[in-house]
Amino acid sequence: MKYAGPRRTSLFLALVVMLVVTAFAPAAISQEKHPLATTWKANLEKSKRHPNHLFKSATLRFTISDDVVSMSYSGVNMSGVEETGTTRFHPDGKEHPLEGMPGAIEVSRWVGSRILETVVRQDGKVIGQSTFEVSIDGKTLTANLKGTDASGAWFDQVIVCDRE
Repeated sequence: MKYAGPRRTSLFLALVVMLVVTAFAPAAISQEKHPLATTWKANLEKSKRHPNHLFKSATLRFTISDDVVSMSYSGVNMSGVEETGTTRFHPDGKEHPLEGMPGAIEVSRWVGSRILETVVRQDGKVIGQSTFEVSIDGKTLTANLKGTDASGAWFDQVIVCDRE
């Protein structure tokens, strides 16, 4: 093989690099972090909590895959008891049964790239609604939550969270 010289070798190398970069670019883009996917700490001073839900602290951690948004939470309730758990949302706009709640279904969907909206129905009646909205700058999460709590009482609250 004849020596191509520095110019051709550089061009060949540049083409190889471009080919490798473009081959792996879709994988890198699809793994780009969603603005909701992080840990958020409730800012009690900025939040408007319902009198029946005056928790002392709350931390939310969202993870997102292609078809599920998982929200793990931990915190201290108004009685001083630590609580933890995980809730899963399916943001495809379709009905999904809720575990442990006979007759209850969840319907979630993305409203743009920064808002997750969910409605929960049980036996055809809306028992809960939520929106989780990340601010444009990505520093704040505002959770608007309303529904019927475990005691059967209606609540409506806004929880403002700061990115950790």
